Amino acid sequence: MQVGTRCVSSTEKVYSLANALLLYKEDGQKSVFASIHDIEMKKGIPSIQAGSPVSKTALVEMLKELVPEDYAPIKLIENHILAQGSNHLVWYSKPKKRQVWFKSEKLGEVSALTDHPGLVFMVTMDDWYVFAVKSRARPTASTPLYVAPYFNVWQGGRICTGNVVMPQGSAKYDTAAWEEAFFRSYFTHPNIHDKNKLTLHRGGPVALWKALLKGRAFSADSLVPAGLKLGEAFEKQVKHGRA
Repeated sequence: MQVGTRCVSSTEKVYSLANALLLYKEDGQKSVFASIHDIEMKKGIPSIQAGSPVSKTALVEMLKELVPEDYAPIKLIENHILAQGSNHLVWYSKPKKRQVWFKSEKLGEVSALTDHPGLVFMVTMDDWYVFAVKSRARPTASTPLYVAPYFNVWQGGRICTGNVVMPQGSAKYDTAAWEEAFFRSYFTHPNIHDKNKLTLHRGGPVALWKALLKGRAFSADSLVPAGLKLGEAFEKQVKHGRA
């Protein structure tokens, strides 16, 4: 038995039936046992052969081969990684200068190397988030979070993806790839409009970025409390999903 597929590039691929995975359970219960079987073709008709038990470890390894992008790679955890799993990645980025790009009605189309606060990024299965922190030290669960004062970020820290190309495959666990996707995109407009909700900078977010684009140092005093500590945000966004 063969299955034909056509990819976006118009390349045709043919897949042949090779193995069968059988799951066993008691009536009404969850599956408790699995076996894998070779397939023998007889006159074009597939026949399941005698099988052998499959361990849970082997099943996980099989899934890793089929969908490697859903599994965190085996590697040493870098110091800036705060949490990592098959469906989430949380990390800290120290305060530093970064190149940013704007295509905004208020700021025009402009790019410059600007000052930035310390940041915490959270990537989940459904969304990605960014928060600011005042401390230069590695954040802990008790570290207070602040609103990241960027255009294209919603209340609660969720990043508007727009037409941003999101990291795929093994790049899903590459923090540099996510930061590149965020900072290399055009910042177009604030998504938080209420006064003193995105920044405490005098004149609001447009005035803040005009100053930063001219080389002004970022002031932590302009940060707005997010009303969450890092541990609370992790529980809400990563463990339980966005409310």
